[in-house]
Order: sequence, then structure tokens, then C-alpha cells
Amino acid sequence: MKALDAKGLGLIPGALMDAIRQLPSPAFLRVLFGTLAITLLVTGPFLLIFAALAWVIELATPASLSIPWLGEVSFLGVFTQGLVSKTSWIFWTYVIAPIVLALIGLFLETIVDAVEARFYPALPRVRARSLAQMAGYAVRFFAMMLAVSLAAFVASFFAGFLAPVLFVAANGYLIGKEYYETVALRRMSEAEAARLTRANLPVLWVLGAGLALAMNVPFVNLVVPLIGVAAYTHLYHRLGQA
Repeated sequence: MKALDAKGLGLIPGALMDAIRQLPSPAFLRVLFGTLAITLLVTGPFLLIFAALAWVIELATPASLSIPWLGEVSFLGVFTQGLVSKTSWIFWTYVIAPIVLALIGLFLETIVDAVEARFYPALPRVRARSLAQMAGYAVRFFAMMLAVSLAAFVASFFAGFLAPVLFVAANGYLIGKEYYETVALRRMSEAEAARLTRANLPVLWVLGAGLALAMNVPFVNLVVPLIGVAAYTHLYHRLGQA
């Protein structure tokens, strides 16, 4: 595995900027709106139920209680006041964001094709793969993403202030490894892609951790996975030249 070198890190800003500049393209917008529609269709009812339950709890639980000999005790308000906004943030961070992140994997071929057509038009055709293989990569990433996010969600109840750190660290590794390796598999064997991923893992993790951090921001996290796939496509083509 390479050390975390400045040359590799220096490629990240350019990869991100090129990815962001391509966001308004028709191919990217189709993926974005398609992913958003599927996500809202799947999670919309649960989000409404989640917010409604939080609202009922917030209304039904007093901010303070008057207890004999102790007087007024207001510690309940710490947990119940603003419960709707707190739970909505948790839902966006640990439910909707991971689903969007995983769903992007299903559209990865479209995104990478658009990036390579615009920035690397002289590339040869991609390696022949069966539909079953491509579906398998997408399903594997989807399952891993949901598993890691569920583990981070459970850990958030016990890890306290360390929960966001665990979320960023775990998802940074997963995003970096899976996105980069899936892009690489278009042009090399599984063994070669895995070897290249291991060699560049420190740089891949830094970008992945930055993307995972941005996934904590509601609404911003809807475009972060799209930017991530495009950025890792640029890194794949540029790390070999670094």
C-alpha cells in the first residue's frame, strides 16, 4: 500500500471540481432525478411515520416535571424538545443518505460512461462483462452500504460524540474501496482492480471520508454520491499518471 503522498492527495481537488462541473449534464441529471424518485418512493412513507411519531412524543412529553421535595425537574426537555428535527436529521443521515449512496451504484455505468466520454474520449472500449456480473457488483455494494450504515446507526446510540467519527471513517473506507474498484473493473480483471485499490487506498479513503462527511448534510447528500462516482473515475485515470 502506498503512503499517503502529497501527489496523490493533490489530485483530489481537481477530480472533485471536474465532477461538480459535470453535474448539469443531461446524463447526470437523469441519474440524479431517477435516484431521488426511487428513494422518495421507498422511504417517503417511513419518513412521514418517523416524523409523526417524534412529533407525538414531543407533544405528549412535558419539558419539565414538578416532583415533591425535588421541585421542578427539566431534564426531559433535553431529550424531547426539537425531537422532530433531531429524528429527521437521523433519518436523513442514516437511512436516506445510505440508500442514495447505494442506489447510485446501480447507475454507476451511466455516470462513468458520461465522464469518460467527456474527459477521456480516446479510451478503448471497456472490458466485456455479463449483465449478471454488473448486477452482482451493484447488489454487493448496496448490501455492504446498508450493512455499514445500519451498524453505524446502532453504534450511534452507544458511541455518543464518537458516532459521527465512526460513520465517516467506516463509510469513507467503503466509498473509497467500492466506488474506485467498481470503476476499475470496467477495464481490468478483479485481481488487478483489487491490487490497484489496495495500492491507492490511503488517497481513496481521504476522498471517501470527505464525501461521507458531506453525507451528513441533508439535501447535499443527494448529489454527493453522484459527485463521488465521477471523482473516483477521474482518480482512476489520473493516479496511474501521478
